[in-house]
Amino acid sequence: MELTLFSILGALALASAVATISCRSPIRCALSLVVCLFSVAGLYVLLQAHFLAAMQLLVYAGAIMVLFVFVVMLLNLSPERVDKAKVTFLAAVSGLATLFITAKVARILMSFSPGSQPAVPGNVPAPDFGSVGTVGRLLFKQFLLPFELVSLLLLVAVVGAVVIARKRFWREGQ
Repeated sequence: MELTLFSILGALALASAVATISCRSPIRCALSLVVCLFSVAGLYVLLQAHFLAAMQLLVYAGAIMVLFVFVVMLLNLSPERVDKAKVTFLAAVSGLATLFITAKVARILMSFSPGSQPAVPGNVPAPDFGSVGTVGRLLFKQFLLPFELVSLLLLVAVVGAVVIARKRFWREGQ
């Protein structure tokens, strides 16, 4: 039963990820990404990582998606503008590279038998592995700089979207 639910959630995550990159409408892309994030949270629950599942829903499906939808609405992309996008040589090469990497990862994953773990010395996690306290200590001690850089990157993205929208508004208003 659990393997079936895991497969269903994995297939849903994969299908919604493909829908995220293939939809023409930015809002449909954002909604497909929400479905992907929810299914990944379900996978975390099945892996007994409840804290990660909660953070996935709160941070990504909640806050980040609101930010994405805000930026998409702020940019106000018209359907004519989105439809003008053409498949370029770089896009075709990127698609082929993605297929190649996906095939390699699938081949590696198929080589493992269910329930097997790689032979790594000391593969047993600590008893408090994944707890809120442990994650908090790691986040604010060892990974403080990357955490702050990501928040700065999101801030720059929002400010950039506002600047782009303002420039377009000034051009259209004059």
